[in-house]
Amino acid sequence: MKRRISAIVFSTLLLLTAVLASSRDEAAAVGGDNVVTGAGAGVFPAGANYAGVQLAGGTFGLGVQTTSTGSATGDLEVQFNGTSLIGLDQSITIAGKITSGTDNGNGTMTFSGTAIVNMGDGAPPTGGVALVATVGPTGITVTLGGSPLPTLPKSDGFIAIE
Repeated sequence: MKRRISAIVFSTLLLLTAVLASSRDEAAAVGGDNVVTGAGAGVFPAGANYAGVQLAGGTFGLGVQTTSTGSATGDLEVQFNGTSLIGLDQSITIAGKITSGTDNGNGTMTFSGTAIVNMGDGAPPTGGVALVATVGPTGITVTLGGSPLPTLPKSDGFIAIE
């Protein structure tokens, strides 16, 4: 009995996923919208630094849908790993809510919104930070509150702009 219910639930979820995916693709093709997805990791070049943290590498994940009017909806999460001023491991986590997006016409897109930033140093996270991110086949560049972080080169993973 459990197997039969599990099979029915799995089949329903599979069908629902297929319907939603095809609807999204058709809408993007008709309206000129973009769907951007990505997940990956990278290693910073020597000397990359942000707010006193010597950056070693990072990971990112994003899912954003833009419209031809420039509005967008989606999420971006980035984690930069490195070493603090006193030699301890430190991870900077950025959780962003994307509200606008622009196709730059060169295989990259720029998104903006707000973020919650956790510097990983024991201080409480800071919310409402202005976020701008540019993504493309080679990596991701993030600017927080007008301060650019070093570009994280993508050495593993994918970024798809459709």
